[in-house]
Amino acid sequence: MTKVDQILIPYRRALYILIGVVSLTLATPSISSAQVFRYPESSKQSSLMPFFVENMSAVRITEFIFEPLVTKNKRGDIQGVLAQSWSASPDGMSITFKLRQGVKWHDGKTFTARDVAFTVKAAQDKKTIFNSKSKYRFIRRVEAIGEYQVRFTFIQPKKRPEELFNFKIIPAHAFKGTAIKRLDKFNRRPIGTGPYKVQEAALRVTKLVKFNGYWGRSNTQAVEMIHTPDSSEQINLLKYSGQGSGVQAVIFIPPKNLSIFENSDTVVLEPYHTVSWWYLAFNHKTKALQDVRVRQAVALAMDREELLGAHLGQGDLLSGPFTESSPYYNFDVEAREQDLEEARRLLDEAGYKLKRGIRKRGRSKLSLSFVLNKDLPNSQQLALSIQAQLKQVGILVTTKFVDAALYQEQVFNRKKFDLTMNVWSFNEIEDVYPLFKTGAPSNYISYSNAEVDAKLDASRRETDYKIHKETMKQLHEMLNEDLPYVFLWSLDIYSGLSRQLKNIFIQPYYYYSFFKDWSLR
Repeated sequence: MTKVDQILIPYRRALYILIGVVSLTLATPSISSAQVFRYPESSKQSSLMPFFVENMSAVRITEFIFEPLVTKNKRGDIQGVLAQSWSASPDGMSITFKLRQGVKWHDGKTFTARDVAFTVKAAQDKKTIFNSKSKYRFIRRVEAIGEYQVRFTFIQPKKRPEELFNFKIIPAHAFKGTAIKRLDKFNRRPIGTGPYKVQEAALRVTKLVKFNGYWGRSNTQAVEMIHTPDSSEQINLLKYSGQGSGVQAVIFIPPKNLSIFENSDTVVLEPYHTVSWWYLAFNHKTKALQDVRVRQAVALAMDREELLGAHLGQGDLLSGPFTESSPYYNFDVEAREQDLEEARRLLDEAGYKLKRGIRKRGRSKLSLSFVLNKDLPNSQQLALSIQAQLKQVGILVTTKFVDAALYQEQVFNRKKFDLTMNVWSFNEIEDVYPLFKTGAPSNYISYSNAEVDAKLDASRRETDYKIHKETMKQLHEMLNEDLPYVFLWSLDIYSGLSRQLKNIFIQPYYYYSFFKDWSLR
């Protein structure tokens, strides 16, 4: 190779790259940046398959891709999506749906009753393992009646059964059987009936494009979800919402950043009312934490009001596993306030004596590992503040921050932690059965209480709403006393939305349910 060749190599490579870019541009129709709706998420989506949706990032993005039989409209009434109409039996033991015709899957195949029946059978298959299986448990049998009708029979009578069919439908033809695994390629490249289909699911950006075969309407040409763990970076992206590199929505604006947009010409702040609450979880396999006195001491050592105000902003301190907007919230149960003297007394009573600033029982230190998902908003500052508060009563806490994938593996799968902090989010009514029932899918803390189990079972059997409501309030009180978690708070949340957006309506849980009505100026 001559010296001239060596000098020209970089220029030749640049020319080849340029030719490649030009070729790609000519081969692929481009979408103007003005037609793309972009938004950031603190966490990567757990999956693009509805069964395996386990964080709010995944909940939100699957709203663009999949559809249910029915949903609640903006007034809170049930309306059909993939179902055109329905009829419940007089005894409340079954319901028959007439399905919408002319609906296509993203691969062009026709949507039929077979897909609806398959979805339920796959969800109920013992080999399909996911956290929200309980939402399908009420169904005894599902049968397709021709191509566009499907009948469900229930285990027990249901008063308003149509409200239970807001789960997403998946295509039967995309799977070989009803046993669906987490590593199935469908989880990365799914096929839905929604207004947008997946174009690319990369590490940083998930790109969706408008599905031209969609049965309804949608106003925006494309959607991009950008994984952006740093809340400050999200704020900076929103500042440039009118430009190609910016975003048009930030779902959660940290309280310290609200003032940036209060008088903004480009961004409007919208209240975002969620049914979600924060909690500090105990691993009930940890010997020290099996003693309720130790759990109570942890709760009493914490100044939750100070933690909330310093790190997250405004919200409601909670005394149990429901938000104050829930019909099940028991206002007779008061939220614990910090009481360091009582916390110390309980630890003494439990046999943990203070020696050189650290609690010990015999040779064992009261030392707890605190494992957190670093994508949780303000998790590091919160954890360090909790660590300092517990140190005041002699509890030693070591913190460990991990990424979302490792957090899932270490906390939810392997259960290698003593303490963790997280958020549960619910759709309208909080179903806490999977969280606290012995052996239930979301009971990753290994909590077991026979009296609580009995009360949870009673809540599932009860058909009289007034009795059911009272049962749940009793459950609230029981869980406040036994403390499977320290129930922390629900937040007052604001979203930041570009003034380029029109016809905005935010669904409290799913967020983007009505996005097809939104438009970009």
